[in-house]
Amino acid sequence: MRFKLCTLIDGIFSSKRLFYLILLINIGGTVYGIYYYHLQFLENPPYLWILISDSPNSTMFFAISAVLYRMGRRIYLMEVLASVSLIKYGLWTDFVLLYHSNHFFSPEWRMLYTGIFITHGGMVLEGLALSPAIRKVSWRALPVLGWLIFNDYMDYFQGIHPYMPERNIQFVAEITFFLSFLSVLLFIVARKLCFTQVYRSAEPSP
Repeated sequence: MRFKLCTLIDGIFSSKRLFYLILLINIGGTVYGIYYYHLQFLENPPYLWILISDSPNSTMFFAISAVLYRMGRRIYLMEVLASVSLIKYGLWTDFVLLYHSNHFFSPEWRMLYTGIFITHGGMVLEGLALSPAIRKVSWRALPVLGWLIFNDYMDYFQGIHPYMPERNIQFVAEITFFLSFLSVLLFIVARKLCFTQVYRSAEPSP
C-alpha cells in the first residue's frame, strides 16, 4: 500500500483516462466548493474570496498543476501549494465535522456532510500522493507555510473562517494553526519516504 501511494500520481498522470477522471473530479470539487461558499462570498468583499474558499482553492491548484504537468510546463511552487493545501484542508474539514458532529451529522445534514467527510479524506490522500512527484521543493515549502498561516490569521482574527458553530472557536483556531505546520511536515515526510523507498531504489547502481 505504501509503494502504491508513492507511485499513484505517476500512474494516474501516465494514463489518459485516469488523468481526465481525476481532473474532472477536482474541477467538480472546485465548482461545488465555490457554490458551497457563495453566501459567505456575498457577505465579504471580492478581495477576500481567495481567503474564504480554502478547499476549492486546493482542488483548483491541483487541477492547474495536473494540466501543466501533462503539458510539460511545471510550476513547482504551485505543486507544493496544491499538495500541502490538500493535506491541510482535508484534515481540517474532517476535524471540524467530527468536532461539531452533532451539528454537521444531524439527520438534516447527515448525507451531505458524510459525502464531504469522505471527499476531504480523499483530498488528504491526493495531497500525500502528489508530494513525491514534485522534484524541486527546497525553499518552496516556506512561502506555502506562510500563506497557510496568513490564511489562518485572517480566518480567526478577522472573522472570515467558514461557517461553523462558534462553540470553543479558540480551540478550533489553535488546531487550525497546528494543522498548517503538520501539513507541511507530512508533505516533507511523505516525499522523503517515497523518494527513499521508491525513486531512489529505482535508480541504477553506480
